[in-house]
Amino acid sequence: MYFRHWVTLSLTGLLVLAESTAAACPTSGVQIPSGPLSRALISLGRQCRISLVVQADNAATLVTPSLNIETPHGSIAPALHQLLDNTPLTFTHTGTNAIAIIAKPQESDRVTTATHPLPAEEVTVTGRSLTGTHLRHLKLDSYAPIDVLAQPELEITGAQTVAELLKFLPAVSGNSTSTSVTNGGNGTATVTLRGLPASNTLVLINGRRIVSNGFGGEAADLNTIPLSAVDRIEVLKDGASAVYGSDAIAGVVNIILRRDFDGLSVNSYYGQAERGDQDTGSYSLTWGTGNEHSHLMFSLAHYYQDEILSRDRALSASADNRARGGTDLRSSASPQAYIAVADGVVTNAENGYRDWTQEDLYNFREYTSALVPSERQSLYIAGNHTLKEGVETYAELMAITTHSDSTLAPTPVFTRFDNGDLTIAADQVYNPFGEDITDVRKRIIELGPRVQSNSTETWRMNTGFRGLVDEWQWELTAAAHYTRAKETLNNLLDPHRLSAALKGPEICSETNGCVPVDLLGAPGSIEQEQLDYILSENRVNGASRMNSVTYIADGPLWESGAGSVLAAAGIEVRREAIDFNSTDSDGLSLIGGVASGAAKGERLIGEAFAELSVPLREDTLWLDSAVRFSEYSDFGSTTNPKIAIRWRPVPSLLLRASYATGFKAPTLVDMNQTGHQSQEYLFDPCTNSNAADLPGCVGIADQDRIQYLTEFGGNPDLKPETSDNRSLGLVWTPGDVTGFHTSIDLFEIRQNDVIDTSPQYLINENAINGLFSDRVIRDERGDIIRVIATRLNIGAREVRGVDSTLRYQHHSKKLGLLRWSVNSSYLLQYLNQLAPGSPVDDLAGTFIDPASGGAGSLPDWKANTGIYWQRGRWEGGYTVHYVGDLMESFSLNDQVISRTIDSWSTHDLQLAYSEPRGFRFAVGIDNLLDEAPPFAASAFNDNFDGRTYELTGRYWYTTITFNI
Repeated sequence: MYFRHWVTLSLTGLLVLAESTAAACPTSGVQIPSGPLSRALISLGRQCRISLVVQADNAATLVTPSLNIETPHGSIAPALHQLLDNTPLTFTHTGTNAIAIIAKPQESDRVTTATHPLPAEEVTVTGRSLTGTHLRHLKLDSYAPIDVLAQPELEITGAQTVAELLKFLPAVSGNSTSTSVTNGGNGTATVTLRGLPASNTLVLINGRRIVSNGFGGEAADLNTIPLSAVDRIEVLKDGASAVYGSDAIAGVVNIILRRDFDGLSVNSYYGQAERGDQDTGSYSLTWGTGNEHSHLMFSLAHYYQDEILSRDRALSASADNRARGGTDLRSSASPQAYIAVADGVVTNAENGYRDWTQEDLYNFREYTSALVPSERQSLYIAGNHTLKEGVETYAELMAITTHSDSTLAPTPVFTRFDNGDLTIAADQVYNPFGEDITDVRKRIIELGPRVQSNSTETWRMNTGFRGLVDEWQWELTAAAHYTRAKETLNNLLDPHRLSAALKGPEICSETNGCVPVDLLGAPGSIEQEQLDYILSENRVNGASRMNSVTYIADGPLWESGAGSVLAAAGIEVRREAIDFNSTDSDGLSLIGGVASGAAKGERLIGEAFAELSVPLREDTLWLDSAVRFSEYSDFGSTTNPKIAIRWRPVPSLLLRASYATGFKAPTLVDMNQTGHQSQEYLFDPCTNSNAADLPGCVGIADQDRIQYLTEFGGNPDLKPETSDNRSLGLVWTPGDVTGFHTSIDLFEIRQNDVIDTSPQYLINENAINGLFSDRVIRDERGDIIRVIATRLNIGAREVRGVDSTLRYQHHSKKLGLLRWSVNSSYLLQYLNQLAPGSPVDDLAGTFIDPASGGAGSLPDWKANTGIYWQRGRWEGGYTVHYVGDLMESFSLNDQVISRTIDSWSTHDLQLAYSEPRGFRFAVGIDNLLDEAPPFAASAFNDNFDGRTYELTGRYWYTTITFNI
């Protein structure tokens, strides 16, 4: 779908919206629990499906009894009047599905407040600061754009995982991981804002840093955060190292968990692709109770997802894409074998040996899974207790287990290029050619497919105290986080035993227990005894730990003529540690697998931070600043400031601008990893017909190879990646159009000292310019034997773009609640320089597969639009996701071909009914028009980018929820 068509479709949502009245509560009334007014407001907001915004200290000290409040015609106004009667608080509509609870104005201020209500910048919920600051602004103005996925958005989407929710956000692009990534995935899910690596996006839970995944600690695993425990998700689309420290270069994803739930909620979900696969189910139980002094809640959840096999979708069934205008990515390692002998290349067909041809390439997609089957269980407990007036203690415990199994094709053997001496001796018992054979490419189908199993166990515990002294709020938190990960990849081959099994009787005989192996026979010729001798399995065990103590205080410093000067300050001490290892103790990867190597390290981090918000002109102009000093025990210290200005020339218009520096500390894996090997999917320019003209080539290299043995390694001398972030935007909320909100923001990220390990860059420079001969090891024929890629601070990036949002909400007795929204992101430039002196490439609007060291899909346009409707007990949602077209390049017949990857749109629909006794039934359809992902000729996994698109096709699901 062309972008102009998508815009036309989204704008039709505006035509259905008309006059405005009240909100959408159950017509049967609402039940309000006893306890603090803040909890009562949260309960009211959930039942009426509207966000209530309140300054925390305004409502924390007020107590309400248990109430049954009538809501005639579904209006929230009578309930709010009853709750706030005889309190110093009142309310005002402030945005699209948001009501602010504010202090009642003084007599002298009443006319001004009535005439110019202060608008909310975003849909938020009660009692917390917005992500990106520790300050509690009296007005809901943010210096940067924030996407908020709150109730009812979480419920109406039908999503069952956090990664599923974030995948189609316009600001998310690039190389995130998920269960859609089979070859190269490890069962984890990450988020990549602005197309930068996942390690450049900071993931928080309740505003606090969490432990990274156990396979190296580079980014948080979203699969270890159960969606059933999530209250809302806030995505700050701006750098925030001055507020949160390392990793917040591209932005911050703050996942706010439920902590004040009252009652019992039981939820079940089941879905299936229309083609009969990808069965998915989830079950959760949430319970909470409390009084004015204490509250306790817990949540149990189970989730499972079955697989999609590559062969079950037309797009992904074959690696031969010549008919689509692509290349033939089938493997030269076939069951009948590629055998290079003195007289040429032969293969073992049914009737004996014959000449090998391109048509003998092997389609490995017959075995592979395109969507990884997975399973997760979680427990979440949260409680708090008031010790005395103004002081509360709290604790949160989360435990999650995950498991996934991905299927890969049977192990391929490349005797010339794999580890070890795999020459087949002339006197080997199965060698009929009477000569040493060095180059055999054989698919060991007798073993069956390889299965990669990943499992994790994650524990998170936060506990502490918080309180209120005068108008200052303080919090002391201690956290202990731990995650353990295991990976097993079976049906691999031991290179040492295979080496012996391919030699003559002097080396391999029954007397020394060696079993000769037949790599030259027809498919099925390798007997079980031979398989048992060479069979091996790779196991990786990893653990990441994080312990921290944090103290934060915030409140007004003094009153100026323009208003309250707000301040926040705090300190944090954190210890991080990793420890992972694999069974490749000698540093050689097992054939068909990856040598993950080992890494062990820890660091101690001390940080101090402060924020200040100064009103320069009352209700009109504010200056905000923040600074964070970080001291790392392994590489030194860094200081990162931020400054922002907000100007409201008229009550309905906010202009904002900010500048900040940021940093990403090298991970403990970056600094300490050893022994990591894998067969990377790379391209050697020496395979082109013009190889003789390239300084680094010795003739034309082997043109049938797509994988090259690559060694990665850590570097203890790495420095942090650094960045400069700039933003400029405006927010318009016209007071005469209730429920309307729009914003536009320009952003720029300049990043230096990027830590990179690009083997493709090394190969290119070696072939084209004759450089890095010590890192790209070639044999006498010019074929690459090994690539050595150690991490270095060598890269630089500049990313520029525009975010825009538009929201409108309407209530009427006749139509009910209608809400329409548009969220889009346009990538102006993504300038990438792999190393000093190398070319600067603009990757905006391009796709370069991560299997080749690329940044993935970076569409110019990515957007979504949707309409949400609720009337009485009925509600529905309709959402359109859009990904713009992309350019890709690949080599075909010695020519570089550029082609367009088509744009892609999906349409999702849901309808739900809430029954008076507490039941809610919903049915939904994702990808209503059954749009297949666009074909990408350069995509290794399944002929499309699974990180950006979905292969499922039309998908049906239903949910049943019971609430009391």
